[in-house]
Amino acid sequence: MARRLSWSDVRGGLLACLVIVVTAVAILTFMRVGALHGDTFPLYAIVGEARGVTKGSEVWLSGQKIGKITDIKFRAPGSTDTSSRILISMAVLEEHRHAIHRDAVAQIRSGGSIIGPAVVYMSPGTPRAAPLQPGDTVHTLRQADVEGATAQFAGAAREFPAIMANVRALRAELQTSDGTAGAFMNGAGLGELRRARTQTSLVMGRLAGRGGSIGPIMRGGLTARAGRTLARVDSVRALLASPNASIGRFRRDSTLLHEVGDIRDELTVVRAALDESRGTAGRVLHDSALTDALGQAEREMTLLFADIKKHPRRYLSISF
Repeated sequence: MARRLSWSDVRGGLLACLVIVVTAVAILTFMRVGALHGDTFPLYAIVGEARGVTKGSEVWLSGQKIGKITDIKFRAPGSTDTSSRILISMAVLEEHRHAIHRDAVAQIRSGGSIIGPAVVYMSPGTPRAAPLQPGDTVHTLRQADVEGATAQFAGAAREFPAIMANVRALRAELQTSDGTAGAFMNGAGLGELRRARTQTSLVMGRLAGRGGSIGPIMRGGLTARAGRTLARVDSVRALLASPNASIGRFRRDSTLLHEVGDIRDELTVVRAALDESRGTAGRVLHDSALTDALGQAEREMTLLFADIKKHPRRYLSISF
């Protein structure tokens, strides 16, 4: 027959359980788990929002815990600035006060990871600034709206399947000949497009070639020729207006009349090329300042040429 059990048989186990419970309670009570060990000093932060933090949330300095939030309350109404409506009271360990300077900045943000609990994260500031004193207020940055961004991303993700369905439908339309775009890309339209591109290339080649009037202009040849001719006109003008004896030698060498006639002929040729109504050059440069200058220079050289032939001695009167 089996022996009957009594309370005396389990007395030792009950006693051991009681000791474990008492020890755990003592540790939680006297070891102050989660509390700050050491002297603390008060700091304050004024923020517009305090999402994710409560009384007891941690205060970090460069990634290390240095304090905790002791109180969160709304400031007295009277300020229209929504970025300073909440006052956060913090208790920070005294041993870290020398590392926090007056230009330190605090922000409510996630701790170790993006999904971690929110903390008051402080930067130490620069050594040029003095350390913070008990009761000072720390400058703060605006809290990032991680929840709002996450909600927007979730909404966009819900629309992604519909977007992909539209993309697949559009791709199918392009690959079949039933739709307008598909019929063009897969039918004779693609060949027509290629032929049109080839013809366009030929037209551009002809326009830029030497046979058309646009070619010299695109290469700068006709414009450069006009510029050189006008420069020769300016040289003759300066020579005629000069008080020295150069005109005498010029006339004695019988080159003045030849030079003026050559310039006049060159001006006539260049102006005719620019005024050609059948070419692109005439349509582009007609009535431009260059055309007007060429016309005036041509008239001036024509009159000068006629005057030299009519009164040759007039140009011999200049002394050496």
